[in-house]
Amino acid sequence: MRHPWIAAIIIATLLILFRITTAQDPDLANFSPFAALFFCGAAFWSTNKLLLPTAMLAWLISGPIVSSLQGYPAFHVTSLFTVLGFAAIVCVGFMIKNKSVDKLVFGTIVGATLFYLITNTASFVTDPQYPKTLQGFTQSLWTGSPLATTPTWAFFRNSLVANTLCTSLFLALMHIPVIQKKTQFSLSSSKA
Repeated sequence: MRHPWIAAIIIATLLILFRITTAQDPDLANFSPFAALFFCGAAFWSTNKLLLPTAMLAWLISGPIVSSLQGYPAFHVTSLFTVLGFAAIVCVGFMIKNKSVDKLVFGTIVGATLFYLITNTASFVTDPQYPKTLQGFTQSLWTGSPLATTPTWAFFRNSLVANTLCTSLFLALMHIPVIQKKTQFSLSSSKA
């Protein structure tokens, strides 16, 4: 592509619109491609240096909008833990780069799990609704706050599904011959 930044703008716009739309539906809570894009941006850094910055920019733009729509402050201390969760996903992506398809899909599941554990642990620590006991920690990982309308296990489920689907879609796109030729990347020649 002659102007790769055009594709980055289109992807960022679609991500922002998707995130805003799904944030208003409790059944789609946390059904977002961001973690998968952070993971793929790191895993494919050597062949696509725009994916990771595009995911970061789209998340930074959409974050305050989604928080406001959900009745939360635009920036909160837990935002730092979200960034830490994304950093963990990026680390997993860099560790698994140039691996086989099954390892890349497994890596996105590991990344989503780390993100869930980091952000829900942060909620447990910072939210006064949770008793600071093992039972309170378990509640933060499973049912969530008594004030929540959606249990936290549903967030985790949606995250796993969205990340696995989006990473699989990205990997499938990499099998298209035109894209393989442009990126000089072939999954069949990847290291195991």
